[in-house]
Amino acid sequence: IIECPWVLGGSAFDAGYAETQFAANNPEVSLISCFAENKQQVLEYAQNLLLDDAKAILVSLPDSGTADDLIALCKEKGVPLIFSGAKPTQETMESYDKCWYIGMLCEQTGEVMGKAVAQDFKDGIIPDTNGDSLLQYAWFGGDNTGAGELHYQYCLQSCADMGVFSNEIFSQFTACGVDAGYAMAQNLLGVSIIGADSASQSGEIVDTAPVSYPTPEAVLCSDSATAEGAAPLLLEQNIYVACVAWSEAEAKSLEEKGIHAPVWFARDEATEYAVLFVDNLLNGRHVTLDTDLYLDEFRQTLVTAGKEK
Repeated sequence: IIECPWVLGGSAFDAGYAETQFAANNPEVSLISCFAENKQQVLEYAQNLLLDDAKAILVSLPDSGTADDLIALCKEKGVPLIFSGAKPTQETMESYDKCWYIGMLCEQTGEVMGKAVAQDFKDGIIPDTNGDSLLQYAWFGGDNTGAGELHYQYCLQSCADMGVFSNEIFSQFTACGVDAGYAMAQNLLGVSIIGADSASQSGEIVDTAPVSYPTPEAVLCSDSATAEGAAPLLLEQNIYVACVAWSEAEAKSLEEKGIHAPVWFARDEATEYAVLFVDNLLNGRHVTLDTDLYLDEFRQTLVTAGKEK
């Protein structure tokens, strides 16, 4: 299994979770896990796995084109490939009959997050501080793949579908992560732009940044790292913070830190189904047997992209 960052800095497969699943389902399977930082490392690890006579390779694709290069490597030996992450093209999937894709819908994640945020606004968990019945919000995070904007668009549309309309104070789609979240929070609140480490050591932040905005009622983040970077400053100002987490366990951890995590990507689900696919392959069965998943004509399927808490 090759983990590699896909959207918002996360891998679509979780090697640690796969190991526990194989241990439960088929302890005779020996799992080799690798973490690649980019496409070149993905291909290097795949070559090494083939040299080790891997019977199947699971890959979190960082981009669609990587699938073509992996197929070129694996086709000669007939080694099956199970993809998640970036979606291969139909032409790519047609080029090799021993590859499968397990995908997730970013749109669904935004919808579930939007519904949870809207309900929190209706329930008064997000206070309507100016009494205008509008959710005053800022949006933090994106990685230039369009995923952040999909979360944003569907989140706000779901809020509106629930009868909660909004007013944007600030939005940023071109950066994500702990440092980016901290910097955006500083910018939003109009505090001095200093390093997160310096802030934590000094215990206070002084002066005023050149840019400041009206204080929002909520800050919605595209990913957990951005939320964790922004939360220390925002929670001090009693600003509601929510984000998309990568797993149920991470969602619970974020809630304990005061960050609302009503939704997470289905990385655990995608990994669990990939393990079942491999188990079926090793036993000469159809990959989707006993999975309740259905493949389209290009051997692609989707799992639920988000879940309510």
